[in-house]
Amino acid sequence: MMSGPEAGELRLIAVGRANIGPFSLKTEQPVTIGRGSHCQVCLPDPSISRHHAILTSREGQWRVMDQKSLHGTFLNGVRLEPERPMQVGDGDVLRIGPFAFRVSAAAAGLRAVTTTDDSVGPGTIVEQVPEKEFGSLAQRRLALIIEGSATIHQAANEADLGQTVVDLIVAGTGFPRAAMLRYLDSVEEVEVVAARDEGQEATAGFTFSRSLLMATAEGRMARLSRSVAHDYGQSIDRLGIATALCAPLIVDSAAVGAIYLDSRLGETEAQPEAVDFCHAVSRLASLALSSLKREELEERQKVLDADLKIAQRAQEFLLPAEEGAVGSLRYVVRTCPGRTVAGDLFDIFPLGESRVGICCGDVTGQGVGAAIMMTAVLSHLRAALARCADPAAAVNDVNAYIAGRSPVETFVSLWVGVYSADESLLDYVDAGHGHWAVRRRGEPPAPSPEPGGMVIGVNPDYVYEAERLLLAEGDRVILYSDGIIEHRNSEGELFGRARLLDLLGESGSVESDVTDSLAALQEFIGENDLADDTTIASVEVSGRA
Repeated sequence: MMSGPEAGELRLIAVGRANIGPFSLKTEQPVTIGRGSHCQVCLPDPSISRHHAILTSREGQWRVMDQKSLHGTFLNGVRLEPERPMQVGDGDVLRIGPFAFRVSAAAAGLRAVTTTDDSVGPGTIVEQVPEKEFGSLAQRRLALIIEGSATIHQAANEADLGQTVVDLIVAGTGFPRAAMLRYLDSVEEVEVVAARDEGQEATAGFTFSRSLLMATAEGRMARLSRSVAHDYGQSIDRLGIATALCAPLIVDSAAVGAIYLDSRLGETEAQPEAVDFCHAVSRLASLALSSLKREELEERQKVLDADLKIAQRAQEFLLPAEEGAVGSLRYVVRTCPGRTVAGDLFDIFPLGESRVGICCGDVTGQGVGAAIMMTAVLSHLRAALARCADPAAAVNDVNAYIAGRSPVETFVSLWVGVYSADESLLDYVDAGHGHWAVRRRGEPPAPSPEPGGMVIGVNPDYVYEAERLLLAEGDRVILYSDGIIEHRNSEGELFGRARLLDLLGESGSVESDVTDSLAALQEFIGENDLADDTTIASVEVSGRA
């Protein structure tokens, strides 16, 4: 039996007849989906783009984003807007080209029921019901369908929908037992959304035929029947099933669950036309379930948009203007979010009459969580430098603060400097950042030395020490995030540090340092949007303020 997903893990289970997967994903790195051989989820079909979609995980929450694919990415039947992330939930249907996947993720509160292995013996028949057997409904059942349809589409959630469906099914078919089920990783385990058993008050003993569910998982109704004149397999006798029906619940052409009915030996037989009635109810329930899924997607998007707006406002409040002068330093900076909200940070601010604080860094991850962490680091760093204009003391303070509060596997690369105009000295700490260069007047840019300390947030007891640079008038310090050098073009080639240093060597000002580098990067990656947060800043000693 396939065990359930672990915390933070996502499984994509192919539905229908697609012979692919399942894919088990558990990573902090983005997971690419497409027909390209380099994709972690490779779907070999010409209708699928080479870089079709991307899945990202942050603190156990998964999101999918279409990468401007030709034919689109669909979640629960809704086409996703390109470059706009959408949260993926347990039980969703992700469709890409001809492939449909049921999403399985670790979720609290699942009522998993193991189905019964009922390998059938002679005289027992499990078959899909032919379409031609669906006839017209009798008048009484038609009235039930009309009344039940209104109630079904008024259901506020899946549990309400399930209870309405099982009550309607029992009333209209004569089967004494009905359940609405949701598939988990396979038909070996299902979740009971709602159940009703006319023969007893509780449904704890409700069992489900695995053979019947397997026949229905392809999207067709199935039934199980047997003749009392035959000898049956032990498993069928143990279940005691005389007749059973199973109708699929379809979301975006994928079977995500089933309506299950059965009667046991000695119980009242199902009424004629039960197949017709069950088929009609399953179609109504599928439409209602699809509608609930779409409404859920809309709510997810509203929450995500609200979170992004809050994070963007916090960033705008904290980040400096894109260009200006602080004390004896002149600067230009550009921060480009990687599709959502940036986790990159840059700040420049006065520290008394002759000192200026500068910082640049990168928070692991993207989106709201990274943005919130960025604002926390900037706020705490500003306060620490205001107390004592010592970059080592400030970084030690920030490290202790972040390491004690940040989630596991969350850290910050950080470069912090304090420039003294009186001494023409820059004291700095490079805490695992390493992405900077010095351009002295009249000389080519010199790459930064290796970082002198580990990243922030790993070891609260780590002690950082400052290093020192002499900077004369006209000298420039260029700081950037890994988004500059780690972007790749369509052939997979890195933009790289050497390419950036060559560009900076041809630049004659802080303005061109920034604008020419970003223009070259955009030309390098072509029409694609930036995949990662990208920041570059150039700071020049311009003389006394």
